[in-house]
Amino acid sequence: MTGLVDELRAGSTDFARLWERHDVHTAPTLTKAFRHPAVGEITVDCDALALTDRDQHLVLYSAPPGSPGADALALLNALGAEANDHRR
Repeated sequence: MTGLVDELRAGSTDFARLWERHDVHTAPTLTKAFRHPAVGEITVDCDALALTDRDQHLVLYSAPPGSPGADALALLNALGAEANDHRR
């Protein structure tokens, strides 16, 4: 990574100037909590992607592996699969 940055800095004065400003910040992690009647509270991370050419947003919900939110989502997935089996 360092080599790539060095190469970009050497090849572009604009890149070098912007890189030296150090004004890049990570996006804040947004979380949302849901309460499901079968599995209880589910806390997930939210990422929103803007589809500007369509004036739409795609919101993705995820939970880190091994977290209580991931466990709740896995349980909800299993319950949903079981319900679908019973409907057939």
